[in-house]
Amino acid sequence: MEKERKLQVVTGGTSGMGLATAKALGEYGPVLIGGRNKERLERAMKELKAAGVEAYGKNCDISDPESLQEFVAYAVEIAPIGNVVNAAGVDFDNASAELIAKINMQGTHYVLEAFLPHLDHSTVLNYSSITGYYYQAKKEDIEVWKHPDAEDFCEKALALIPEPADPRTARLGPAYGAYTCSKRFVIWYTMANVVRVAQKNNSRIISVAPGSFMTPMLEGQAAYLDSIAKGTAFGRVGDPEEMADLIKKLLSDGHEYLTGCDIIMDGGKFAMSTTEQFQ
Repeated sequence: MEKERKLQVVTGGTSGMGLATAKALGEYGPVLIGGRNKERLERAMKELKAAGVEAYGKNCDISDPESLQEFVAYAVEIAPIGNVVNAAGVDFDNASAELIAKINMQGTHYVLEAFLPHLDHSTVLNYSSITGYYYQAKKEDIEVWKHPDAEDFCEKALALIPEPADPRTARLGPAYGAYTCSKRFVIWYTMANVVRVAQKNNSRIISVAPGSFMTPMLEGQAAYLDSIAKGTAFGRVGDPEEMADLIKKLLSDGHEYLTGCDIIMDGGKFAMSTTEQFQ
């Protein structure tokens, strides 16, 4: 494998699908994980090392460019950059709309900008979400999204999010709209950077859209787990290791023509909610 022994970077690699991904990528080389919570980072490092992964860890806040620059400087000291998986993000259950925009939207931009100079036949993979497909981006949204470095980016992006028309959506709280918007941004941003990334010795950029996986984020929605599971073709939520295995395969050699796309893994949720099913 050409990327073998290069550094595998996973932001948000301290829990859930991010941690599962970090474990899986240990097969390709040393792994660097980043996260905002020091205690969770330490626990994740112990778990990775117990699994036989050559693991490194450093606190990192992807919404803070200075923190990211320190993280990248540490990364390039370890080994050349192989893959960069941006699994860092916050959910509508545990963050304000402002924080969601700052981390999920601007943070995605900051991660690419920080690592772009160091990509060399590398792959950047962003975590989007199936919820991003439920946000209809307008021309006005795109015009704002084109300037993620703007000082008032978050304020402008949030101002364009419409009030929920469906009562079932409204019950999820005021931050839900910001979350769906942020994940639609990730899909769009991934597609908008294909050329820039390819110029780094044929590097590529893709995103994956998870549905409902059993992670700490989903555990916060325990009251809705049964209904969430029934909304899939298999009557269950996903396992983080299933997503990690998919990502490991997507990042392996032999997929050099795959770039600029979002890959859905949601147990059929989006298909079932948008397309009448044969019985």
